[in-house]
Amino acid sequence: MDEDESAKSGAGDPVAYIRKVGRGRTLSRDMSLEEAREAFSQLLKGRFTDAQAGAFLQALRIKELSQEELDGLMQVLEESSLKKPVLPHGGLVLNLASDTARKGGYASLLAANLLVNKGMSIGVVRSDPMLSGNEKSWDETQGLFGTRYAVLQQGKPIHVHDLIPALKNLRKIRKELGFRSCLHTAEKLLNPWPEKSLVLGISHRHYAERMAENLRRRGRAGKIVLGNHGTPDLVLHKETEVWEVFPGGDVRTIHISPQDVGLQPDPNVYSLGFFPNWKEEMARDGFGALGPVLLYHAAFLRYAAGEVAEPKEGLLPLLQLSGVS
Repeated sequence: MDEDESAKSGAGDPVAYIRKVGRGRTLSRDMSLEEAREAFSQLLKGRFTDAQAGAFLQALRIKELSQEELDGLMQVLEESSLKKPVLPHGGLVLNLASDTARKGGYASLLAANLLVNKGMSIGVVRSDPMLSGNEKSWDETQGLFGTRYAVLQQGKPIHVHDLIPALKNLRKIRKELGFRSCLHTAEKLLNPWPEKSLVLGISHRHYAERMAENLRRRGRAGKIVLGNHGTPDLVLHKETEVWEVFPGGDVRTIHISPQDVGLQPDPNVYSLGFFPNWKEEMARDGFGALGPVLLYHAAFLRYAAGEVAEPKEGLLPLLQLSGVS
């Protein structure tokens, strides 16, 4: 009996799925959509032992997740999702889920707060880093605002574990494995408010087309940003590559730079983490040296939300907010 027959005859048996995907890069077989749905459903329900879950995730990492496997995983996650807060119409969803810690704050999150203060509806999805040490950038970024700006979502950004509690049960295994798994990719694609456009970041171009195709197949709109450290933060010293998925199903790739919106950040600054005093700069009128950085991100987010036809058109109303010219 080959692996295909074994997986079908042993539906629901973790070992059958491990055998199918775990025979190395050349001998492993992709799961069908139905097999992927069943396998990931069993994984989330705790039917895999810790050893089996680790072996399964590692095998998929080596083999690489197929389109059908990613689609099946996303279907299971969405079916497992709990109720989420109600948000006003319009706006977008900023997904900051990440397995790794980073230095400095999130420029995209800072810009999102500015836009919320201007009346835009923005939902935020977050997670906790599992592959490295202390993570302070989230709390530091949010803590800057205090009473100065509106709080995102009229409450706290939603955590993937609150949205899908079954993912929390796999946290220990994922941390012990020490590498990004397919669950990391799937968390970035989570959008609790599917009527809103999703903005997410990736580290490697290799995954973009598959993730864009998943959004397209689910009828979702979104922007996939090849950003700093796998976040939606735009690169500051050169062009940023962005994959766009439109509501009608069209997919295209664009490149955007600060110069495209008429801004000139310091060419030696790659990301927010290059500002050692970025928190102090935020307190200055016009946000000091961070002004062009935040305006660049805010203009892009307005474009991603569909408020303007081109990123450069998203800048002008923001200049009055910051005092930057």
